[in-house]
Amino acid sequence: MNILIIGGGAMGGSMALRLFSCDHEVAVFEREKQTNNMLRDRGIKTGRHLEDLLVKRDLVILAVPMNVEEALLEELNFSSTVMDVASVMTPFQKIARRRMLRFVSGHPMAGNEFAGSAGWDVHIFENRPFLLSPSPFANQDDIDTVIEITNCLGSRPKIVEPLSHDRMLSRISQSIYYLSRAAIVLGRGFEEYTGPGFASTTRLGKQNQEMVVDMARYNGSNIVESLKEAESYLREVRMAIESGDLEELNKIIQR
Repeated sequence: MNILIIGGGAMGGSMALRLFSCDHEVAVFEREKQTNNMLRDRGIKTGRHLEDLLVKRDLVILAVPMNVEEALLEELNFSSTVMDVASVMTPFQKIARRRMLRFVSGHPMAGNEFAGSAGWDVHIFENRPFLLSPSPFANQDDIDTVIEITNCLGSRPKIVEPLSHDRMLSRISQSIYYLSRAAIVLGRGFEEYTGPGFASTTRLGKQNQEMVVDMARYNGSNIVESLKEAESYLREVRMAIESGDLEELNKIIQR
């Protein structure tokens, strides 16, 4: 399969290296010169002119920040299947529907706290869910193409509905970032005494800040609702502890 990946960061670079190892023909468009050099050193084709790279591709993968993806979906003329790896689906599905793109939202439930080439990991997708949502103009061949790619990555593809996906992700990931940041704030100044529990709790709070801001931009209403629920739960915990009502505290914990 002939694949173009737009973006050579942690996600795009990891996908490029893994798909190249599956004998796909892979090219990457990336503006950062050092990243291009590193990709070429590993056998991945790169190019300076995006419009030229778009020609005669079976699949184009958008692995860029969400604000950049929005612009690309609005501006570029795609003649092939298009897939993204964004952690929000609904806003991009709306653009794809309006432009009648053969678009499949794709969200690999994988990642790390590193940005750019520091986050490249060909094993990062293995045995992880890869959530997919075809737009109305994606045909069965487009869906089969994307599923073939997710299988190559070692992921477990699962079809979801965009609105449900965005609400779910706000609850299991995007709002949890802020709870992880709260742990970082609480532990500030005591890092030398922390153990593995603190490390695992704070890992999510160390992820790419640009991506976190994009999540708030494109899925803010769901994140707000999730944070309100978290606030309510923590308030109940605090009030039970303040009042010394350990029986109530046990009930809250076990709920």
